[in-house]
Amino acid sequence: MNTEWRYAWSKPAITGDLKTYVQDFYVEEQLGFEPDGKGEFCFVFVEKAGVNTDFLAKRLAQVAGIPPEKVTYSGVKDRHACTRQWFCLHVLNKEPDFSNLEEAFREPESVRIVMQVRHSKKLRMGTHFANRFLIRLREIEGDINELEARLHLIKEGGVPNYYGPQRFGINGNNLHHGEAFVLKGRQSRRKLSKTESFWLSAIRSWCFNQSLSDQVENGMWARLCDGDIAQFQRKDEQFRAKNIEALIHLSVIRGEISPVLPLMSAGWEAGTGPQREAAIKNTLLESAGLLEGLNSFDLSRDSRLARLVPMNMAWELLNDTEEKAQLVVEFSLTKGCFATSILREMINFTDKAAEKHHESFDRQ
Repeated sequence: MNTEWRYAWSKPAITGDLKTYVQDFYVEEQLGFEPDGKGEFCFVFVEKAGVNTDFLAKRLAQVAGIPPEKVTYSGVKDRHACTRQWFCLHVLNKEPDFSNLEEAFREPESVRIVMQVRHSKKLRMGTHFANRFLIRLREIEGDINELEARLHLIKEGGVPNYYGPQRFGINGNNLHHGEAFVLKGRQSRRKLSKTESFWLSAIRSWCFNQSLSDQVENGMWARLCDGDIAQFQRKDEQFRAKNIEALIHLSVIRGEISPVLPLMSAGWEAGTGPQREAAIKNTLLESAGLLEGLNSFDLSRDSRLARLVPMNMAWELLNDTEEKAQLVVEFSLTKGCFATSILREMINFTDKAAEKHHESFDRQ
């Protein structure tokens, strides 16, 4: 299955290294609200490095003396990075003591409690608003003027909002297994296992990326067509684009509004306009078996922005005459978006963490 998606601004010739050190990739979760300081849930803001999110959730449950299912989090954070994220513990009137938690981890793993506060509502998956990234790329080689131009293009025009390669598993294993699983269709009404859900999600994401890649080639990814569903970049509000006026076109050019692509499910055609529907059907013409299989799982209707425009993007180029150049770049992305979708349009990077560990997650 194809995993070579088209570039909006051409494939970069500039090269560089990503995640040479854990500290080179910093992510901070932004809730979008302040915990209210009361209630039966304990919110813990944790800084971690070298630690899997799910593993840390289980360790927090152990320390607090509660079942693992009583600990939730909003998003999975990269193991091979320095990250800050919120965990929620349903502890009722108990006040967990995490003072010795840091001692349970040894280099290269580290965990530090940044904040602990009460809240009246449970933290659910996808609750947070955005993630702030601070990334250092090293050993940069190539035309620095070209890199500067690309940075400005990305800041103003955005990038295709692809699902990152992490979604498809190590060496594309989720796609390989997912294709076989989905082509059989749903065999029973039992609840899917976690692994089966990963496979299903990978195939659905692949269909999205295939469709988006073709629309990058014809320019539809960054413009509205009559009848499209459009969405604001910084909030979930959507609307049907009919009789598109100049102000809407201007908002699209400014990166404030973008079209969405429906995720494959029964009746997905209602989630877009006629031109985009025809384009998606043409892309997936040879994948009819996959679509039929996906529809058998009764997936809920959903959609995803075709274009990703980073928020509050800034950068600094460090060009020491004795060493190769470095780039420090900062931006925020709304939940569910991949930092690699930004970086791939910027630099042809080598993920040093993937070389060392053969795994990496940056979907936040």
